[in-house]
Amino acid sequence: MLRMIFIQLWNERKSNVLIFLELVVVSVFLWYASDALYVQYRSFVRPLGFDISNVYHVQLATVPVSSADYDTSAVHSRKGGGDFLAVYDRLAHHPQVEAVCYTAGNHFHYRGSNRFATFKKDSLVRHGYVRHVDPAYFRVFRVKTADGQSWETLTKALDENRVVVTGTVGTAFFGSAAKALNQEIQITDQGDRDSVFYHVGAVCEPQRYSDFLDYDYAYYKPVGSREAIANSGDGLANGLNLFIRIKPAADNDRFVTGFTREMAQQLRLGNIYLKDVVPMSYYRNEMLRSWMDDIRFYSSGILFFLLNVFLGIIGTFWFRTQQRSAEIGLRMAMGASRRNIFRQLFAEGFALLGVAFLPAAVVFADLMYMEVTEQADMLIPLSGRLLCGMAVTLALIAVMVAIGIGFPACRAMRLQPAETLHEE
Repeated sequence: MLRMIFIQLWNERKSNVLIFLELVVVSVFLWYASDALYVQYRSFVRPLGFDISNVYHVQLATVPVSSADYDTSAVHSRKGGGDFLAVYDRLAHHPQVEAVCYTAGNHFHYRGSNRFATFKKDSLVRHGYVRHVDPAYFRVFRVKTADGQSWETLTKALDENRVVVTGTVGTAFFGSAAKALNQEIQITDQGDRDSVFYHVGAVCEPQRYSDFLDYDYAYYKPVGSREAIANSGDGLANGLNLFIRIKPAADNDRFVTGFTREMAQQLRLGNIYLKDVVPMSYYRNEMLRSWMDDIRFYSSGILFFLLNVFLGIIGTFWFRTQQRSAEIGLRMAMGASRRNIFRQLFAEGFALLGVAFLPAAVVFADLMYMEVTEQADMLIPLSGRLLCGMAVTLALIAVMVAIGIGFPACRAMRLQPAETLHEE
């Protein structure tokens, strides 16, 4: 039967050539889009190394010196850091708050202006990030150790004025996270002239800056003692970021409004006041906007190509069914069942798809070999990508071919042999 199907396709090659070319071109573009989505998906599902659920950024600000409300007393202007610590303690004692921490500048995830660092050991050099944080940072963002333990070990390392490196640093420079403990590593912060040798107090799990990026090199060190902060001016509130993890039961759409209204007066200390409360999901959505736009673009492209396949298939086979109505009627008069007619039309369509898919596979494999396709930050075997793209593309087009052939095939099954032969 297969031989007869290919003979039939060859006899109708003039009408098949356009749909053949369409299937080839659409398969290549559909494969490219599905491969890009596959790469993005593989990157997205990997662990981040931190957890932002139920975490909010409490933005503070200071009253301008030129304002009439500016408190000029030394306790609030020259040593306004004490007011910052009082704000910190009030947040920590709030019944809805589970944990509080602060970081320097933009030293937190989903921010594009994190300070850089250079890691060195012998001849090995890697570039990454430095994050000045309060020891409670690991509790707020639920950061675990490299071996899966809770945040207490990481907090203790910063309390002892040692640094915490990510698992990526531990593996690259010492062979494993376990071997990195109590070792020395040379690090140069961005803008600093000389490198500093730090003792590794703990190793946290590998971390990524955002959902679609690879695991990066980073280390954490204390942002400053409470004594140093207490003796700082009130401008300190503009340079430190406060974060709170609230209890899951308190997190809802009304939390920001209610919390801001409740705490606005309590957090107005000296020249420091509450500016805003922003969920960490906001920063995440802003950073991922371009990636999500790409995903929507590829998804729209897939739908567009599938629609083209559907319209091309249904038009071709509808016309072909009309042209072959006499043949179909004769075959039914000779004893062919309606089910056999239906199966043959389907077999012709899938045989045409199979013939068109072979050159499309060769083209896409060549594109992948030349690295024209989506580039991945992580290592994904090319064979796996190729087979996954092949399976997804073939499945999607097969569904459209089945739907496109289904309508003309059902029409062919309803033909009456006597009527078609009489018309002929």
